[in-house]
Amino acid sequence: MGLVRALLPLSRAAARLSPGPGRRLLGALLTRCVSPYWVLLRPPPSLRRLAWAEEAVAVYRALAGAEGARPRDRDLLARSLVQHAYTLVLVGRCEEAYATLDASSDVPGAPWPAAQRALRLHLRAQAEFGLARLDDALGSARECVAEYRSLVPSRRDRSLGALPGALRTHALVLAALRRREESVAAYEECVALLRSMPLRELSHALLVRVRALCELISGLVALGRYEQALSVGREARDAADPIMLRAVPETVGPLRVTLFADLARCLQVTGDLPAARATAAEAVAEARTLAARNPAAVEPLLIMALDRLGDQLDEPEHRPAELAARREAADLAAALASEQPEVHDPLLAVCLDRLAACHTDAGDHRGAVRAGERAVAAYRRAADRDPRAHEPQLARVLADLSESRLDDGDPEGAIGAAREAVARTRRLAESDRSADHALTARRLRVLGRALRGAGEHGAAVACYTESESILVDASAGPEAGPYALSLDAARRGLARTLDAEAQARLADGRADDAVAALRSLLALTRRTDQPDVHGRCVAAFAEARERYPDTVVPAWTRASGQGFPTFVYRLSGTVSEERPPGGS
Repeated sequence: MGLVRALLPLSRAAARLSPGPGRRLLGALLTRCVSPYWVLLRPPPSLRRLAWAEEAVAVYRALAGAEGARPRDRDLLARSLVQHAYTLVLVGRCEEAYATLDASSDVPGAPWPAAQRALRLHLRAQAEFGLARLDDALGSARECVAEYRSLVPSRRDRSLGALPGALRTHALVLAALRRREESVAAYEECVALLRSMPLRELSHALLVRVRALCELISGLVALGRYEQALSVGREARDAADPIMLRAVPETVGPLRVTLFADLARCLQVTGDLPAARATAAEAVAEARTLAARNPAAVEPLLIMALDRLGDQLDEPEHRPAELAARREAADLAAALASEQPEVHDPLLAVCLDRLAACHTDAGDHRGAVRAGERAVAAYRRAADRDPRAHEPQLARVLADLSESRLDDGDPEGAIGAAREAVARTRRLAESDRSADHALTARRLRVLGRALRGAGEHGAAVACYTESESILVDASAGPEAGPYALSLDAARRGLARTLDAEAQARLADGRADDAVAALRSLLALTRRTDQPDVHGRCVAAFAEARERYPDTVVPAWTRASGQGFPTFVYRLSGTVSEERPPGGS
């Protein structure tokens, strides 16, 4: 390769002196520079390859347009345009790559052998993928795979790709379309073909092997097939070894980071926590090395690795280390968001949300509030740009912030955050028929807890009652199981709030209002089998009679026409069909 580059100035001079032969020599040398033959030689920078490809197109265009041009010159022009499209894909200029591929098909008289057609389809799929035209990319990838299946490439055409590379692109597009099972199947076929290749042929597909193995593991993790991912992990580590890292650092380096992060997740799920922490630390170390060379491009990868390390440290004895990892990830994301908020605000919000949860687990409610408020602000900015994508997360972090504020002794602030969370959740549920209305019930419980903390018992009862009503309706369908725990939580919260309301009204001398709360509590006890609700009811009635016998007993008689009950625990195992009360 070094010799070929050294000959470029001489060949350019020859092209000026002898336009025909000299240009053909220059074009051949430029083509070899664009597509280096030996994979383990470090390729030139992508922008330099792009410049060589553009020069090659200009050389072959001049040859094809000259008087007396040969058919071979038109063939070489078509090939050079495809190579130019390849370099444009490398640098992410997919729109230009797509236009260049169209231009290559317009070259008159170009013979378009099968290998060239297959490569053109492959590049078209990659360009469409880069432009997020996933349905078009899927069609092109399928055509490309079919073309390569029927092709036996000659030695001369090996640089034009092969079936494993096409399968890997097909799998990548399927993964982006969330068709995980099909994607993993395509990756597995690709890896099987690579395993069966002779070493000489495999030497031209080493980079495809690294990508396919690492991406296969990510797909297996997404499907929850952790044991299978670990079984492929050793092969992937061997493929992405330090030799490949030195040869193609800008490609293999990020793959190693994601590989270690995925393997850490698998080890965590399968119970090998020390190995999971060590592997996550490897991912962070690799990402730090890459970020030192190219911070802007690699810092999101470092944030991902730090987040995965934080997941492995989510235990009380490792809490300080987890906090350090979460803080660093949030600081890096904040720096990125300050430069490109439209791109990185969602990432910042996720990091701050997880930092707030870590503070909560550590018992630092003030730290959780600070991080939660920043997460809400970041999600609010993201939701202003793309409500459909980010408003559900904004509603969730508002509910989390409400609970943190309440734990930090700020019930009024908790009420404000919870009210907004409920309002946003209602709006989302109303606009989306497939929305889970039980989510509204959950946010109502958060608001009810905040209102109870502020002493607004009547409003809190209304929230818990509505939450119970939503969940009762949801449980009436064929799939009642997922709602059972939420319904139990709503009734526990309602029982606790009615008890608190009764005691507060008795303390204020409002015996009639206290009796209304006690009657609602007794009705709740009659429609549930929950022992904790029954126990709270028994305790509430016993305490009311013991502390306020002269007021609560007459008030109960006036309201019900009966004596104050001495036994309220329900013995029957059947649940009444009585609807939840409407709140006080």
